[in-house]
Parts: sequence; C-alpha cells; structure tokens
Amino acid sequence: MTDVKPPRRTYRSPKRALQAAETRESVLSGARDLFLSEGWSKATIAAIATKAGVSNETVYATFGSKTALLEELVIRAVRGGASETPLPEQSIPRRIAAEMSQWRQIELFARDIASVLDRVAPLMDVARTAAATDPSIADLYAGFHRGRRTNLEWFANALLRNGPLRDAMDARQAGEILWRMASPDLYLLVRRQEGLSQAAYADWLAQTLKLLLLEGEQ
Repeated sequence: MTDVKPPRRTYRSPKRALQAAETRESVLSGARDLFLSEGWSKATIAAIATKAGVSNETVYATFGSKTALLEELVIRAVRGGASETPLPEQSIPRRIAAEMSQWRQIELFARDIASVLDRVAPLMDVARTAAATDPSIADLYAGFHRGRRTNLEWFANALLRNGPLRDAMDARQAGEILWRMASPDLYLLVRRQEGLSQAAYADWLAQTLKLLLLEGEQ
C-alpha cells in the first residue's frame, strides 16, 4: 500500500495579514479622497497609488480596477461601521422592523437614511458623472440604484406589516416614492444648494413621507 502524505498546512502570518489590511485601507482612503476632490477621470490608479504610498501594481493586485474600488467605497458608505453586514440586518433597520408604529418607523428611517446619504451621496455623484462616459461605471451605477430600490422596498414592507398605507398602495408603489424622496441626488441638492443640514433634511423627509405614505393623524 502506498503511503498518503497529509496535506501541508498553509501558514498564514498574522503580521502579513495586518499589513495587507492596512494597505487595503490606505488604498481605499486615497481613492475616496481623490474621487471626491478630483473626480473619476483625474483619480487615476497612479494617483491613487501615490496617495496611498504604494505601487500601481499593489493597487491592481488588491482591487483589480478603479471600478472595483468605487464599488467597495459605495458599499462601505452604505453600511457604515458594519461594513460586512447588509443594511437590513444592521441594528437600526432591525429596530425599525420591530417598531409597531408606522409614524415612529418613518422617523427612525428618516434619521438613518439621512446618515447613510451623508456618507454615500458624494460617491454616488462621482459614479453618476462617470457613468456618462464609462460603460462599466454605467452598469455599476444602475446596480447601485437597483440595490437602493431593494432596500427601500424592504422598508415599505416593514411599514405594511403594521397596517395599510395611503390609497392601499403596495410595497412596490411605496418603494417608488421612497426611492425618489430619499435619493442621493435630492439629498445633495438640498444640502449643497439650499444649505439644509442633515438633521433638517431628516425632519423634512419624515414629515413628507408621513403625508405621502400614511393615512390619518399621528
């Protein structure tokens, strides 16, 4: 009988893992700074590598492309500090789902989505601009909005579990209203042009959604 050698164990150095994680964070931070300050076209891989203090090859080896970098940054911005946890599974959305009052659900949602939009809307604006000339970004940008619609219909369903909505609208119809009113473009408009604060936007959004989605008085 031929002896079978056990598979060799793969050794993973904690130090190397830490260095790789630090490099990844440096590249993401540099890319974010350049995307927001210089725009998509001027934020080249070379510029991002210089900003992060690494080589071009390291950026490519870590992320593969600028498109992948932007996608990662948007996902992180949406999810906030819990970057590995999808938005509906995070603590505040879970509180929203558990809340029994539709009025209170909308108030919690408005504050949470205003916080999300404050992080993600500037990056979405970079993607929107780049999408006009870059087909890969156009596909990515469309995917971002499909993800928004999915998350917002989740919230519409959370409202429906506590009772009917105005005019007997379903989750899809309510999701369309949410998708328009809680959009990155509208958020940037009122923040940059009107000068509204994040908190003031959240208050306005809550009151508007109550009028559009709910029946009766609070």
